Amino acid sequence: MTTTNDYGSGTGQRPEIDRSRANEQALELLFTSDPVLVDVLPALEALPGMTKETILTSGPPLAWAEYTGGQRAGIIGGVLYEGLASDPAEAERLLERGDVRVAGCHDFDCVGSLAGITTASMPVLAVRDATSGNRGHCTLFEGAAPDRLNYGVYNDGVRQNLEYLADVIGPLLGEVVRSVQGGIRLRPIMERALRQGDELHSRNTAASGLFLKRILPGLLDLDGARARTLVSYLTSDDYFFLRASMAASKSMADRMYGADGASIVTAMSFSCKEFGIRVAGLGTRWFRGPLPEIETAHFLPGRGRDEIELMGGESLITEVCGLGAFAQAAAFPLQAYQGGPEVMIRRNLDMYEITAGVHPSFLIPYFGYRGTPTGIDIARVVATGIAPALDVGIAGKGGGQIGAGSFRAPLQPFADAWAAYRRLFSHP
Repeated sequence: MTTTNDYGSGTGQRPEIDRSRANEQALELLFTSDPVLVDVLPALEALPGMTKETILTSGPPLAWAEYTGGQRAGIIGGVLYEGLASDPAEAERLLERGDVRVAGCHDFDCVGSLAGITTASMPVLAVRDATSGNRGHCTLFEGAAPDRLNYGVYNDGVRQNLEYLADVIGPLLGEVVRSVQGGIRLRPIMERALRQGDELHSRNTAASGLFLKRILPGLLDLDGARARTLVSYLTSDDYFFLRASMAASKSMADRMYGADGASIVTAMSFSCKEFGIRVAGLGTRWFRGPLPEIETAHFLPGRGRDEIELMGGESLITEVCGLGAFAQAAAFPLQAYQGGPEVMIRRNLDMYEITAGVHPSFLIPYFGYRGTPTGIDIARVVATGIAPALDVGIAGKGGGQIGAGSFRAPLQPFADAWAAYRRLFSHP
């Protein structure tokens, strides 16, 4: 991501601006984005500044010693997967000395699911905004097994699956994507999927099917065995498109940095320790606070609330763009996870109270095809006391997925960001 308006601590007052106009500009940049999937490449080739000795992870960046639990285990697993260490103890020593660097995904035009572990050899979906050239990336879906690196687990099975994605699926999918002239425009898929029961975060059933339909000509150009291999992966679970939605949302959200003085959120993310936001008019500074709290949840058989461990997450970039929990009323099939239709409707309506606009083409049929609430305004969050809702997968202590549900962001980062905004801009 390239931005020239990182104002650091927010000190040094700038001339008074028209905040409403700045927010309109930010939303116009978001609404005119056209994210296109152009390739699938190893992270080392796709991400600016990526190195073999860099491990990316979710959340506002922390010192290595501050990472705990599943996120720490996932980072160590990433070091082992890349062959940088022969065992966890050696991996820890390399991380402690700084011989292997831990960095935040967002600083590399990237977003990470849950713990967000992204390493040099992992294939990433490479999305470009056709309007601005902005980039967004995300690793491939690891599959439906509870044990996944992004859920804090690294073992032989996880390693073999990651190698399969890197050696087989990534190259095959990249070949198919490159065969589609002009790339695969993701926004039309996302718009249509919202009208078919997805919210593009916790539910991607329609979007994954629409994506498969879009690449069908390229699939037919593969020989039978390779085509069957790729189709088997793409149809093994309905969550494939989530990663494309995340990469698209990253490319769209970053455009809003071009609106000087806007009070619209451009990123929400959390680590094992804290939750953070970025704001268009305040550049790339993270405003940090406590971890989000669970409102409603649904657990896998035999798992429960007392097993929950928060180990990170950046799929919240979809909420930044008016998707996920900001489109819950489009996805009533998620009611077991979200507390039932009445709760979902009420929660979705609340989001209109804290956003600066409605999306012109992300539409919710239940609301009479009203656009989704879009553009989280820090001033509105503070004034109403309504925290953004978040659709999130739930990890368990010791690693692995144990469920999913709806969370609420903490209010502190929004209050701190608004205070910094008011110090910076002469705003009444």
